[in-house]
Parts: sequence; C-alpha cells; structure tokens
Amino acid sequence: MMRLLKQIWYYLDVSITCLRVAILQMMEYPSSMIGWLLSNPIQFLVGFATIQFVVSEFGSINGWDYGQLAFLYGLSVISHALSMIFFIQGWFMGWVVVEGEFDRLLTRPLSVIYQFFFMNVNIMGFTDLIPGVIVFAYGCCKISFHWTLSNAMLLLVLLIGATLIRGGIYILLGTTTFWTKSTTDFGPFTQEIFDKTTMYPLSMYPESMQFVLTYLIPIGWVSYYPAAAMMGVENSIVHSPGAVWLTLLVGIITMLVAAGVFHIGLKQYESAGN
Repeated sequence: MMRLLKQIWYYLDVSITCLRVAILQMMEYPSSMIGWLLSNPIQFLVGFATIQFVVSEFGSINGWDYGQLAFLYGLSVISHALSMIFFIQGWFMGWVVVEGEFDRLLTRPLSVIYQFFFMNVNIMGFTDLIPGVIVFAYGCCKISFHWTLSNAMLLLVLLIGATLIRGGIYILLGTTTFWTKSTTDFGPFTQEIFDKTTMYPLSMYPESMQFVLTYLIPIGWVSYYPAAAMMGVENSIVHSPGAVWLTLLVGIITMLVAAGVFHIGLKQYESAGN
C-alpha cells in the first residue's frame, strides 16, 4: 500500500511540474494567448447564438426549449475544454509515431501513455471553458437548476465521465497510427462529430443512429443522457440521476479499453532510429 501511495504521489508531483512548465511556455507567447482568449469563446458563443435563432423560429428542438439546450450545450463545451487540456495529443499521435518521438518516452521510468498525454498539458484549452461556463450558467438559470451539494457532486461526476469518454475516443483513433503509419490529423473529424452529437438532443436523430451513439460509440453519454436525467426530460434509456453514474462508468470503461489498445499498438511501434 505504501508503495502504491508513493507512486501516486510521484505521478502527482510530476503532473504539477508539467502544468507549471506548460503555463510558463504559454506566457512566452502572450499575443498568441490573447488571440486564443478572443477567438475560442467567440466561435462557441456564435454557435449557441445559432441555436437561439433556430429555437426562436421553430419554438424548440425535438421538444427541448432554449434553457434546456443551453444546459446541454454548456455541459458539452465544458467537457470538450477539459478533453482539450489533457487529451488533445491523441489528435496528433500520427506525427509522434512516424517521427519516432516515442523513443525518448520508452526510456523513462514512467508510463508511456501517461507521458504522452500529461507531459504536454494544453493550457490553451482553458479558453474553451469560458463560453462553456457562460452558456451553462445561463442554462442553469433558465431551468431553475438547484445548486445543492448532491447536484454539484453529480455535475463533477458527469464531467469526469464525459471527459474520459472523449479522451478515450481520441486515444482509440490516434492509436490506429501504430498500424497505418499515417499522419492523419483526427482533430477536425472528431470535433465535427462531437459538436453535432453532444450539443443537440440525441433524440432528434434516427433510432439507428441513436443506437450506434449509445451502445457502440458511447457519445450519447457525454452530455445527452445525463443532462436529460438531471433535468427530468423523458428519454428511452434512463429516467433518474443514475445516468450520471453510468456516464462515469462508461468513461472509465472507454478509457481502459483505449489504454489497452494503446499498449497493444505500442508493441507495433518502430523506432525512427537505426
């Protein structure tokens, strides 16, 4: 037990150091930081303004009013921001594999997957939190969300699970590079899919797609099912806050599967050296 605790503390200490280094790197380019602070919130706020236009014209989206959509949209953007901070490297795994960058990771006394994802924290991802928190707070006001201790804990559990689901999918997509040796950037592809399926009610899609995004690719658990449960919106899967705990369970399973596939793929890795 003591050995495990010492190892956990060691990884935590390394993580804090990496976070400090990432902040210092960001401060080296203040103009870039300001640009991200301006552009990132704008793109998400404009996206939500588009939803407002649709609702004002048609009344609702598949029965979801503007406040409920704001709650759903905000949760989606917040989990997106967290995944950008910790797991965005999965988008660019192809370059790391092809360029042989895993060589130096394999020589260190740390988990390779931990090094790859946590030794280069994307501080700029925090800029995505700004619009997410703004829209989510607005949605909470519109639906009269009760800020009790239990609800706050459920939100924390939800966001952890949603972030793990997103991160797990990034890892799974990036890991394909070990076999394909392709430098394909999965960023725009995954971003588009997540935007279209987590910021809107999943029930608006055909039942066949709902099945795929619930049981095969668990994107529905990122925001739709837990948000619907917390707001008491009827859906065909769950009708209670238990959906939030299912989101955490699905997130853990997705991440464990992704980590397993990553380690299998790592055995296929070929160094760029001679």
